[in-house]
Amino acid sequence: MKNLSETYKINPDLFTLNDGDFDHKSILHGASHIYRVMTHVLLIGINEDLKEEARIAFFAAYIHDLARKNDGSCPAHGKECAREKLPEFSEFFQSQGVSFAGLSSIASAVIFHSKTSEISPSHKDFIYTAILKDADALDRVRLNDSEPNENFLHLPKTKKLITFAHYYYNYTPDKGFTTYTEALGLAEDLLKINTYLLS
Repeated sequence: MKNLSETYKINPDLFTLNDGDFDHKSILHGASHIYRVMTHVLLIGINEDLKEEARIAFFAAYIHDLARKNDGSCPAHGKECAREKLPEFSEFFQSQGVSFAGLSSIASAVIFHSKTSEISPSHKDFIYTAILKDADALDRVRLNDSEPNENFLHLPKTKKLITFAHYYYNYTPDKGFTTYTEALGLAEDLLKINTYLLS
């Protein structure tokens, strides 16, 4: 398998987040969580043969929790993120090949990822939202060993990544990742050593 950055034509060095990017300083929803979700998005795209869609969801994952104001239930943070954070990053996303239509799909995925109501499968941006929500759900492994609940996943092959999600979280350094390059490198190392994790 090609490495993930080659497969998706992304430069992980460009995707490091800083404390100032977050409205709320958090370990639970901070940079390490976002980096793992970004990686889960890429793996879902490979498993589901949805690489183009996953590439859009990857950009949504990058900003999805930046507007959180707390670590509790916060259903409005997706909408606030689309309104406040997406404009900050839209020029960067466009420099990475995202079209205006792609920006609209990123906004939808970010908005719907935090809503309590589900997006309709007939919605034009359902697939981007489903990828983001499933990737976010995979990182619920950080809450306890019984997460995520398979019944809340949207795409059929996401459940095959649950074992990987546990490995990935358990091997995350105690102080978290300092860069996305580090986070992606760990994922790729785990996949090389444990090829069965994607089966």
